[in-house]
Amino acid sequence: MAKLKNDSTDHDSTDLAAALFFVMGETVPHRRALEEEAAALKEKIRDREKILLKVIGLCGEPHTPEQLYLVAKAYSWLGKKYYQETVRYAGEYLHTSGWGSLPSHLREEDGITINYAAAQRASVLRDLAKAQEGLGRLDAALFNFTEAYRLEPYSAMNAIKAADLVAKLHGREEALEFLKQQRQSQYYDPVKYTDSLGHTRKNDLFKQLLDAHILKLQENKPPV
Repeated sequence: MAKLKNDSTDHDSTDLAAALFFVMGETVPHRRALEEEAAALKEKIRDREKILLKVIGLCGEPHTPEQLYLVAKAYSWLGKKYYQETVRYAGEYLHTSGWGSLPSHLREEDGITINYAAAQRASVLRDLAKAQEGLGRLDAALFNFTEAYRLEPYSAMNAIKAADLVAKLHGREEALEFLKQQRQSQYYDPVKYTDSLGHTRKNDLFKQLLDAHILKLQENKPPV
């Protein structure tokens, strides 16, 4: 593993990279004092791909969790042209202890408790899996979508992404069976909660998304 650099220039460049990525729309920890400089840099460059490549370039040869996270996320934003780089740096980031400044608290949202540390990791796993799928590494992609689902069991989209890969690898019937099994999840039954205004609400998003995808797979079944 490369030794961690301590020079202030390296740190300042990474801080600017985070601020630039923030003004691009990625919610990342950053120094607010750098937002104006980052916005000016964005306005000067203008081209989206070049701005994202600037975020990457400001991180130099990434070695800290912060740099690896920024680089992996920026490459994932750049899409299929940079799948190889996304796989490399997302994989390297996942082998670190994680960027300590990222949110790691627990919070209830729409009646469900969200572990932000787990959610951040799941986000990188999805980026990795999407790139692996695009490169034809379907088994690895399935593993990582499944791991994202383990970390965010309340996210039906994680289950759906995994099911789509099961369909590619093992067929539609096995994918349907996998999705039907997810009806046993504690998140399948609608959750009642009270919103900030004191109104009783119902969160049935997991059930809606899961059932819709099951129906989609069933309707696309070839005739017997």
